[in-house]
Amino acid sequence: MRPLLLVWMLVVHFITLGSAQNLTPSSSWKEPNITSPKDDRISFARSALEKAVSMLQSNGQFNDSTYETPGRLYAQMAEFDRLTNQTIYKDILKRYFLEAESLNPGFLDMTSLSNGLSYGYAAARAYAAYQDPDFLDLAVTSWISARRYTISKEQATSGTTGVKQFSLSPSCPNQGPGATMAGGTFLSNDSNDTRVSSRASGLSALLAEATSNQTYLDAAIESATFIQSHLLNPSDVVLNYISSSCVVDQGQFPYNCGIFIEGLVILADMTHNASTESLLRSTIVAVTSALKWQGSNGIINTKTNGGHHVVRALGALYERNTTSSDLREYIKQYIGVQYNAVIKQSTSGSNIYGIPWTQLSSNTFNSVGQTVAISALLSSMQLVGGSSDNPTSSAIPSPSASMSPLPTKKTPTG
Repeated sequence: MRPLLLVWMLVVHFITLGSAQNLTPSSSWKEPNITSPKDDRISFARSALEKAVSMLQSNGQFNDSTYETPGRLYAQMAEFDRLTNQTIYKDILKRYFLEAESLNPGFLDMTSLSNGLSYGYAAARAYAAYQDPDFLDLAVTSWISARRYTISKEQATSGTTGVKQFSLSPSCPNQGPGATMAGGTFLSNDSNDTRVSSRASGLSALLAEATSNQTYLDAAIESATFIQSHLLNPSDVVLNYISSSCVVDQGQFPYNCGIFIEGLVILADMTHNASTESLLRSTIVAVTSALKWQGSNGIINTKTNGGHHVVRALGALYERNTTSSDLREYIKQYIGVQYNAVIKQSTSGSNIYGIPWTQLSSNTFNSVGQTVAISALLSSMQLVGGSSDNPTSSAIPSPSASMSPLPTKKTPTG
């Protein structure tokens, strides 16, 4: 378990900062408390999912977005079933996964490795929901594809990878002593694309948890170490990527932060190392207060899919109940802000949602906006505490037009 020692040594310098973080929810956050009964929250999520599923083409893809977006929806379908102890979507997911892999063998998308990894993540969540080994096999297939483009310790030392037409810097002194590219995953399979990030960290962690296989655990730790060494800035925000020559792109996007947090949450749960909470606390506070993607009211206002990764990661940490009570309450209120914004501001009815969550959505379906909003709806189902969180019945309500959080606008007749 020596790699574990390395990753925890790397977080030591964050402990003092993390313990000093103020985890009092901001008084300027808009509507942090959820008053919707859990039955309603389940129904909102189911209806939004059904709307999205109804817009899939026969091959399981959307006609208005990239290969990544259906993978996000598949994960949400499985997550809904897991949270409600159902198998509503199990059979259709099996068919959709086969269709998706027929389009891109091994789920390896030519444009972006992240696109294919969304299917690996979804398959891992489906395995968690259904315990069907077919889904685990699909997740492993995606992981193997991404692993070809993940830099090993040996490749970091030699400077060659076999999949790229350039050399890697053997070390990046500006990032700290001993910092290498090991654990980083290239953003694409283009042989000339030098950008390295760590989008595979979440899938490695999920597979480590599902299988107790040391190979996946080591991969997840390497990814976490890579992020901490190269991409986590002094404000605890994950930067966009680093080039093969150690040049860091300073772009800040919520999806990178969400992916890092979710992977770290799983590692912390597996290792039960107390020091990880300090890193989680400081990173979560940084992400939930960054004005680059949210206003002072706390509502995520990005027009990309970043909000999805943030609320999904925070929901995962909250549900695991492995952190302090003040952090759980902080997360609960932050998710409450996003949930209320989604049901009150990002939909005009008809179970159609959009982004950003700060303005009323049109009645035109958009697969990215819909799936990003579904993450907030699902995260609200993970919250507990309060009478509104107790369903009034054990039955899962069927989706219907009446379960939209806002009434459908009527078309004027004259």
